[in-house]
Formats: sequence, structure tokens, C-alpha cells
Amino acid sequence: MKSISSRVSRQTLLCALTAFLLLAFGSVSYSAETKSYAEGFSFGQSHRKAVEDNVGAMLEKARDKHVDMRPVIESALESEALYKEILPEKVDWLKGVAAGSGVAYENLLVFNTNNRMATGFSGECTTFMAQGKALASGKGTIITKNRDLGTKTLSEVDCREAAAHPRGAVYKAAYINIPEQEKTCKFIGSRSAGRWGYGMGVNEYQVIVSDNDAPSRDTLAFEKGLHDNDLVRLVLERAKTARQGVDVIAALVPEFGQAWNGIMFEIGDPNELWVVAITGPRWVAKRYTDTVTARSNQYEIGDDYDLASPDLVGFAVKQGWVPAGTKRINFTKVYSTDELYPEDNDLQKRHKAESMYNTEIRYQRAMELLKGKEGRLQPEDFMAFARDHFDTYTLPGGKVIDMHQTPFYSSGQMEWKEWLTSEPERATTDKNMFIRAICHHGVEDATAASAVMMARPGVPNELGYMLHAFMQPCNSVYVPFYVGITDVDNRFKGPEAAAAYQNIAARAFTRYTDYHAVIRKAFDPFEASLFKDMAQAEALFMKTAKNGQHDEAVTGLTDFVRDKSIQAFNLAGVAQDNITKAAVDSSSW
Repeated sequence: MKSISSRVSRQTLLCALTAFLLLAFGSVSYSAETKSYAEGFSFGQSHRKAVEDNVGAMLEKARDKHVDMRPVIESALESEALYKEILPEKVDWLKGVAAGSGVAYENLLVFNTNNRMATGFSGECTTFMAQGKALASGKGTIITKNRDLGTKTLSEVDCREAAAHPRGAVYKAAYINIPEQEKTCKFIGSRSAGRWGYGMGVNEYQVIVSDNDAPSRDTLAFEKGLHDNDLVRLVLERAKTARQGVDVIAALVPEFGQAWNGIMFEIGDPNELWVVAITGPRWVAKRYTDTVTARSNQYEIGDDYDLASPDLVGFAVKQGWVPAGTKRINFTKVYSTDELYPEDNDLQKRHKAESMYNTEIRYQRAMELLKGKEGRLQPEDFMAFARDHFDTYTLPGGKVIDMHQTPFYSSGQMEWKEWLTSEPERATTDKNMFIRAICHHGVEDATAASAVMMARPGVPNELGYMLHAFMQPCNSVYVPFYVGITDVDNRFKGPEAAAAYQNIAARAFTRYTDYHAVIRKAFDPFEASLFKDMAQAEALFMKTAKNGQHDEAVTGLTDFVRDKSIQAFNLAGVAQDNITKAAVDSSSW
């Protein structure tokens, strides 16, 4: 796994070395308890101010949110008991840090285990990217996104045709209207049911787009700015290359602003991959060539950006974030904060925070998966990555620890108390450590849709595609959608198909180990032949088009996607029947 020591500043060194639980402790010796304590003590002494600042910021955030710290500390102490069993040196090291820095051990323990209970931060989407020689084919671009939203969210897949618009036409965004472009591109994409904007998609030039939220210290427009889903759609409609997609965002956000938080846009085409990070009205962009990268819900671009808004550094100087005369900044270090959805533009209330525990863990996990197959990556690998639950973690000594992501809020660590002899002494319940998985199963939010998008050189642009799954992909199936098709099955461009998969997710929730095998029994044969079937459909399309029968080629491609959609919808019913049978079998004598 990538070392994080090179990407954090001194102020965030504590966050990097103590808030990352099992991951960061890999660099600490496991040979002796006394040595662990001594190393922690030395670290605490050397980084006293960083320790005080980071823990102080957490406590200040908790005070601002009127958080009762008593249950937070109690929960942290319960996590400590787990650490003593699986990684006692971690506890010794923390105690050494506390002694060396003079910061209370309990506060350090909270900072390492339950800081989200104190700060209220919650992560969201996860995106994987690979370009050029990182792929087995040696060319092209893949962007894969798990879109995490509320558990009641239903998604739709729709195909929007290219259009010509009269002079003076307006684009009606979620909150504001902006001038419409004279000509817009055809695209196919995934969106929340009922929305105008999209969360991800591919257009007729094989421009592929997705986005991730990130906490920003900058000025936001709230309901007077563009929603990120609008910006995804606007890139799909207006860009013929990934580089043009950068220009679309760079032109729109300074003029119209970004609504609720910072955003990272991932934009690819057959030849390039760009990531654009916007803070509100300001932005940076970085090109990735022959490599892999990922995004969770925090900025990742440092001082190695290729493009930036003209006022990026000047605004930071004006705010006192960097000294006067600064020419180039570490973007992530300067513009990151710890609150994803601020209530106002009082920038003094947004604390500097280069990374957050939960989002960093997810980013590191995504990079671990990508790096493990870099140079050999194929689309089916990304389907597997999107289904990752971070079930286990391997300690440096080789011991594998079950993280109990089964996947329901570390349910293996929960102690369910139902039969009691008296009233509970308090109304609150303890919370356990939870590492949000890439394939997310939550109470209030969950993965609502997943897409693997591929842009390839050397093939007709009509064959740019999006493999799409509703809800958590581990309980779902990927269906191919080519941008060259003319229509989408009505059940997919409305909420009916998503509802069928949402019912599977609801029945499987908290019963993952009971039902996962029977769900996959329904879907795995479909996916086992998927890429072979796609290759045959693509070959037929190219042969027919080459013979001068382009319309017939498009019709055949549309029929192929429709047939796959019908099969996938029917398989949702098979999965439901399998769950029902498994439930009956589990209770039969």
C-alpha cells in the first residue's frame, strides 16, 4: 500500500500516523511493547504542536456541534479493548504519544477511533481510474464509480440525443438557469430518478465523466449555484474531448459557482484522463497518463497540477492561508477542510484538514486494489473492485484480521442486548468502529448505483460504453449500455428496474452472509458470458457499418442492449426467488 508519509504536511502528520488505525501503524515496530511506547513518546515530543492542533480541532468541532463526548469516549474505550486483542502495540504507542505530547490519552483514543462521532463527517462515493499502459490493452481510459446516496434513492439510465438549441435558450439547472449551448452532444448516463442532472455517463465522442464530493474551505454558492449533477451533464453535452471537459468546468464555475461543497470531476476519453477539483469558484486540473488513480471524498491533487484558475493562489494569500508572494500551492493542503456540507460561508469556521480518516482509508483501499493489477487491468477487474467490502486486513506480520464488514456496520463487533432484567441506565447506545466500504451497505445511505465506463481508441465512438448496476453491485448485475444505441428499456430509464434491485438490497441487508451466494447464483452466469457477448455484438456492429449499413448496425446494437436489459430485469426476479427459498430452507425442520 502506498506510503502516506510523503503526501502530508507536518500539521497533518499526526492525522496520517494516528488516525489511520491499522494502516498507518504498519511502519511501527511490533517487536516489543516497550519499544512501541518509546517510539510513541518520541513522536509525541517531536510533534507536540501538531498533536495539540489536530486533537484540539476535533474537540472544537465537537463543541460547535454540541456533541456529548461521554458516549464518544465510552465507545472509544470499547474499541481500545479490541485493539488490545488484535494490535496491542497500537495502544502502547498511543499511550506513548499522549505522555510525550501532554495530550490526554482519552482524546487521542477518540481521535483514532471515533472522531466521526465528534465531527459528524460522512464519506460518500468512490471512483477508480486507469489510463493507457495501466490497462492490459495498453490504451484507452476506464473510470468506475460507486455512487453512494440515501438508501431510498432510485436511479435511472437514459439516452439523451444530440440537439440544436435556438439563440437565447437556457439550460434549467437544479437551482439556476444558465445560457444553453447552441449544439449539445448525445450521451447515455445514470442519474437519480427525477433529476435533470447526471451522476456519470459517456457521450458520443467517448468522453466519460463522473464526480465525487470533497470538503472545501472556499466560498460556495449553495442554492444560487450549479449542482454537481448539472456540471456532469454539461460536460457530457458540451465536450468532445476530456481536455474540453476541463474547459467546460473552468468556464462555468467561476461565473456561476458550485452549490454545496467542493467537487472532483473525473473526465476521460480514448486518449486522456483528467481530474478537475473545484473549490467553489476556483479549480485545479491534473492530467494522468499511463497510470492509475482513485478518489473517495477528499482532494488528492498537491502542487503537481497542470492547470489552475488564475485566482487560486491569490485567494489563498488573501485569506492568510499561504504567505504573500507564494507562486504555487499544495492544493489539497491549502483548500481542504473537515466539513462536507457547511451551513454558510463563514470561512473561519472551516478548519484546515488535509485528509479525513474514513475517506483516506477508502482512498488507500482503492489504490491498493488498482496498484495490485496495474498494467494488467481489464473492465471485469473494476467490477470486482466496486464490490469490495474491505472484509479483512493483513497485519505486517502476516496475520489476517477479520474486520467484520459483513457488510453491516462492523456487525461482528456488536453486542446485541435484548433480554434485560431491568430498564437500561441510559437511553444512548454505543457505536463501534466502522470503515465505510467501497461497496457500501448502510442504514441511512448506501451505494445506489455503480458504473464501469470505457473509452477506447481504434473503435467507432458508438461503442463507448457504460456497464451499469443498480444499488450495491455485490447484490446486482452489470448491464452494458453503448452510447450508439437509440433507446433504453422503459424500466431502466424509469425507476422500475432500480426498484427491483432495491428490493433485493433491502432483503439482503444485515443478511449478507445468508443470501449473498444465492443472489450471485442468479447473476454470475450472466456476467460470465458478458464480455464475450459484447465482443460479438461489437464485431457485428463494425462489420455491418463497414458494409454501408450504419442504421442497421445501430439497430442491432440497440437490440443487443435491450435484450441484455430484459435478461437483467428478469434475473432480479430470479434472485428474489432464490432469497425466498433460502429463507424457507433456513427455518425448515
